[in-house]
Amino acid sequence: MNNALRALMVTSDSWLTSHFAEIARQVGVEAHISSGNAGIPEELSSGKFEGLLLDIDVVPQAMAVLTAVRKSRSNENAVVFAVATDTLQRHAAIENGATILLERPLDGQKLRRALYASYDQMARERRRYFRCAVQAPVLLTRPNSQADFRCTSINISSSGIAVNTPSVFTPGEELQLIIFLRDAELSVRAMATVVWDDRHGKTGLSFRCCTPQHQSDLEGWLDSQLPLVVGADPPQKGISVGMHNL
Repeated sequence: MNNALRALMVTSDSWLTSHFAEIARQVGVEAHISSGNAGIPEELSSGKFEGLLLDIDVVPQAMAVLTAVRKSRSNENAVVFAVATDTLQRHAAIENGATILLERPLDGQKLRRALYASYDQMARERRRYFRCAVQAPVLLTRPNSQADFRCTSINISSSGIAVNTPSVFTPGEELQLIIFLRDAELSVRAMATVVWDDRHGKTGLSFRCCTPQHQSDLEGWLDSQLPLVVGADPPQKGISVGMHNL
C-alpha cells in the first residue's frame, strides 16, 4: 500500500506542474495532475486528496472548483494552495476557503515553503480518515451496570472503532472504552457511543478520549501504523510561514 499523502494539481502551467510534483515527492506528497482544466475536476468526486493546487490565474471557473472542494464530503478539509496574482482574485480565494496563497512569479523556494508549512495539516487530514485494521484487545463497560465485555478490535481510527463483541448493543448507547495497544503496554481510555450493531457480533462505536494525553497517545500509535512519508526525509522543523502570505 502506498501511504503517501495525495494532492491534486489543477493547472495548465507545465512549469508549475513539474516543479510542484517534484517538490511534493521530496516532501512525501504524491501529486496528480487533473485530467481537465475546465469545470469541476472529476477526481474530486472519485478520490480523496489531502491537498489541492488550484491555479486561479489560468483555470476557468477556478472559484467554482474551490467552492466545490469546500462542499465535498471527502475533500472539504483539504489544504488548498491557490495561485492568485490579481489582488481581487486573492481576496476572493481567501473568502472561498483557500489555505495558502501563492502568486507569480513563482519559484521552487516558494513551493517548498508552502508544502513544508502545510505538511502537518495534510497529515492530520489523512489520519482523520485512516482506519487501521488491527486485532487489539478492547474492554467495553456499561457505566450504570458495571458490566464488562471483552472484545477484539476490527479497525481503529482517531475517533472510531469497530469491534467483535459477544454482546448486542443499542445504537446511541453510551459505553466506557479501553483499547490495549502495543501488546497492552499502551492503553487508551475513552467514552464511546454505539453507532451501529449488526446483531451478529460486530459493533461500531464513535469515541472521545478521556484526556488529551490519551488522544495524543492514540494518534502517535496511528502515525506509527501509517508511514506518511515514503522514501523521503520528513519536513524540516522550524520552517514555517503564515497562511495566505506566500
